[in-house]
Parts: sequence; C-alpha cells; structure tokens
Amino acid sequence: MSSWALFLPHGRLKVKTTAEQQAEKEKERQKKLQLFKAGTQKIFEKRKIKEYDDEGLSISGQILQANPDFYTCWNIRREILTQLKDERTEEEFQQLSQEELYLIENCLRKNPKSYGAWNQREWILMFMPTPDWERELQLCNRFLDLDERNFHCWDYRRFVCKHSNVGPDEELKFTLKKVEANFSNYSAWHYRSSLLPIVHPSCERNSVAEAILLKEYDLVQNAVFTDPSDQSAWFYHRWLLGRGNCFIFKLFDLDYFVVVCVMK
Repeated sequence: MSSWALFLPHGRLKVKTTAEQQAEKEKERQKKLQLFKAGTQKIFEKRKIKEYDDEGLSISGQILQANPDFYTCWNIRREILTQLKDERTEEEFQQLSQEELYLIENCLRKNPKSYGAWNQREWILMFMPTPDWERELQLCNRFLDLDERNFHCWDYRRFVCKHSNVGPDEELKFTLKKVEANFSNYSAWHYRSSLLPIVHPSCERNSVAEAILLKEYDLVQNAVFTDPSDQSAWFYHRWLLGRGNCFIFKLFDLDYFVVVCVMK
C-alpha cells in the first residue's frame, strides 16, 4: 500500500493528490534548507572566532552529508582536526580520524565523484597516526565495482598504492582483470599504459619489451573485435604503436592506410 494512503471511517481509502504530495515535499525541502543555512552560519561563526571543537565537527559533518561538494566545509574540518590533534592523545586522535573516514565514506556514497571528499580522505590518511592502507585498497575495489570509470577513485587508488606495499606488477594484474571484465573501461586501459613501462621496460626510454607488446596487441585486438566502435581500445592501441620501434610503427601505419582505402 502506498505510504500516501490514509484510512477514513467506514473503511474508505483516501490517496493524497499529486499537488498534496508536492506540497509536502516542498515543505520538507524548505525545512532541510533552513537547517542547512543555520548550520552553515554557525560553522562560519565558530571559524571566525577560532573555536575549533567537537561541536564544529558535528555541525560540519551534518552539512557535508547533505552536500559533499561544500569544499570550504572540508577545509574547516581540517582546521578543527589540526587543532584537536595537539589537544588529544594519539589514541584519541586515531579514533577521531577513523570517524572522519566513516564520514567521508558516507559522503562518497552520496556522491562518488566528489572532489572534496576524495581530497579529504587523502589528507586525513597522511595526517592520522596509523592509517590502514589495506582497508583503503578494499574501499577502492568496492567503489570501482560500483562504477569502474570513476577516475577519482582510480587516482585515489594510485595514491594508496604509493603509500602501501602494493607493487606495480600487482596493479598491472588488477588492470587486466578490469579490462577483461569490460573492454570499454578507459580508466583501466590508461592505468595499464602507465604500468607497463615500469613492469616490463625495454632498453629504450618509456618503452615496453617487445614480447609483452605482442601480447598487448592480442589483448587489444580481442577488445576491438568485441566492440569495434568503442574508442577505449583504439586509444590504447595508438599508445602501443608508440612504444615499438619505427619499423613497427610504419608497418602499422601502412596497414591502417590500406584498410582505409579498402573501406572507401
């Protein structure tokens, strides 16, 4: 039964009209807006008098869960946390930092592509006493399962790997898993292009070992045959051509010319 349904005497059922529903939604929206404005005013007043305390964290947290893109509010939280770090024991501040991570995660559920939320997460991990990098890697996996093209999360994953024990060879395997799951995953192709010269370098600068290049051509060929119109694999293929020697590049360039002529 609809949540808008109301029972009247004699068993009759009344359903609210569209206008009534809209009026109630607008009333609720105005109520939330008033609370948001009041909270914003309060947090700016506290900042003005340099009153950095738990109340400020509480108010700013409520504001950010309503609007994770309120970048100034994230900055205010940094000021508060910086102050509290000098006033709390290491154990107490570790707990505060964990709570900050939970808040950020809730904000990212609301908007997985919030610049402010991802930046705040990087900041608190570098600021807290004991970050759990393994947990952060698992968080990246979850968000990339939800949206494999979330470039904010891909950037954050590189940040996490840089500060943990995850090597480029492991990440290369991860990109292969993502590419094979969806050949249209441009972010995974791009990340792969940055890892290959590190894991499988050749004698030339920023190049890739020939045997590995041939395997990559097979991979990208499968992608192109699966979806010839998708641009992700073609961009990666163009990148591969630049990793080989001049003869290989000219050979492929000629092949493209022949194919174009035939198609015309």
